[in-house]
Amino acid sequence: MKKNLKFKITIAGTLLFILLFILSGCSKSSKIPDDYDYDDLSEYLKLGNYKGVEYELKDTQVTQSEVQQYIDEVLLESADIEQKKEGIVKNDSVVNIDYTGSLNGVEFEGGSATDTMINIADSNFIPGFAEGIIGHKVGETFDINVTFPENYGNDDLAGKNTVFKITINYIELEKTPDYNDNWVKKNTEFNTIAEYEKSIKEEIEDGKKRNAVSNARQEVLAKIIDDSKVVKYPQKEYDSSYNRLVDTYKSYAENSDIKFEEYLETEMGLTKKEFEQIAKETVEKAVKQELVLHSIARLEKIEITAGEYTEYLDKLLKDAGYTRETYEEEYGYTIEEYAESNNLFNFLLYQKVMDKVMEYSEAI
Repeated sequence: MKKNLKFKITIAGTLLFILLFILSGCSKSSKIPDDYDYDDLSEYLKLGNYKGVEYELKDTQVTQSEVQQYIDEVLLESADIEQKKEGIVKNDSVVNIDYTGSLNGVEFEGGSATDTMINIADSNFIPGFAEGIIGHKVGETFDINVTFPENYGNDDLAGKNTVFKITINYIELEKTPDYNDNWVKKNTEFNTIAEYEKSIKEEIEDGKKRNAVSNARQEVLAKIIDDSKVVKYPQKEYDSSYNRLVDTYKSYAENSDIKFEEYLETEMGLTKKEFEQIAKETVEKAVKQELVLHSIARLEKIEITAGEYTEYLDKLLKDAGYTRETYEEEYGYTIEEYAESNNLFNFLLYQKVMDKVMEYSEAI
């Protein structure tokens, strides 16, 4: 299966995360991108110490409970769903019900449904509805009294006492398969539980090691940035970054077919003034990070050769299951065009900078 190289940025991401991906596009030069072609970056940044920075290397040992949790999740994914026609509803049950709601003895619009699934422990029904089902038996029909919240969206029901007639059709159970060598042979590339669990342990450990390295790099970079001081922000980068960030959120508003100020209020809980302040702080952090990394790159004479850049793009394509031809055919543009619009040259440069910085750093 091909993975999508078109990474989508969502509101759930922070402003800083978004900005780091929409900062000035990269150059096709084999050296430091032309958008940082200043003669002397010390005019803008007093670079902090980037050698001998200490960091904490997290423990990557894997416990048997972590292996078991992994197995339990896999078994749950292949569980069979069973409809239990008897039993009592508990506070963690998933049940199928029919219900009819009435106000002053008269059924109200939108208050009735059949064949409805409800998770008692995680219900989006009004308060008291799911709780009123607990303790009743499958096949039973009964009434519960429920009061709608005062701030309910329907004024005819807000704050009103109502009655729901409920019938419990069945309790849904997830039946996981028996975990044994036969299951392992049938569902994995291994023959025994021991072989399978050994591979799981190695997979979890590899993931922990990658996370530990990533966290260490982030910790070191954060310390260097904190130790550095901006003399003044390069106006071109600051203005470009700020405008791109604002334009990104304006495009979100446009795609939602609402005004920008309304989008900020409804989707982000911010006034325009609050957003502008956060955007300003975000841009300052992002531009400072770029200044730090470019400054280190210059001091260490770190460059990305044309060959390295091409090899990096080729690996992206291979990992995603594409050739250059199939990628361009599917998306309508080249991998180089995608890389330029998504600032991948700078991303690769930053990786190389941090590789060098980590050589100087010390684990504690």
